[in-house]
Amino acid sequence: MILFGLFLLVLSSLLGVYMYALFYKLRFGISDRLRFTVTLAAGQITSFVIAITLYLVFPMDFTVICTINLWIGIVIGTQFSSVVKKQSVLAGFFNGGVAAIMGTMVGAISFDPTLCGLPASTLTLQNTGIAVGIFGLLLLCATTLLVRFSLMKK
Repeated sequence: MILFGLFLLVLSSLLGVYMYALFYKLRFGISDRLRFTVTLAAGQITSFVIAITLYLVFPMDFTVICTINLWIGIVIGTQFSSVVKKQSVLAGFFNGGVAAIMGTMVGAISFDPTLCGLPASTLTLQNTGIAVGIFGLLLLCATTLLVRFSLMKK
């Protein structure tokens, strides 16, 4: 489970870096509105998926992993939004942090569904973690494809 989680973490990070590099290369050829939308969406999804994967790999004390995920999400959101204009950095800061907190919560619920009143799962802990990790990776892949499609020249 740990090796699979680390594989998902590396793959998610590489997809996030690819999206950032693609966007950074094409940032001057698109309008401000599209740049702002794309950077917020990419930063949020990347923060969300990396936070889920980090919680699945390191399910230590909830406060510690939540704080780590929060700071990683803030850095990702700020980095993505700093490409647009300096005014959008605050939006990226906030949205990256919120997405990281949401990812941490989804990771926690996948380990213990009774936290939010759901019935206990009949699946094993490993099966649930793998399913949530694969869902996050598929979500990030779909976002990467949509970002790539939206930045293509006509």
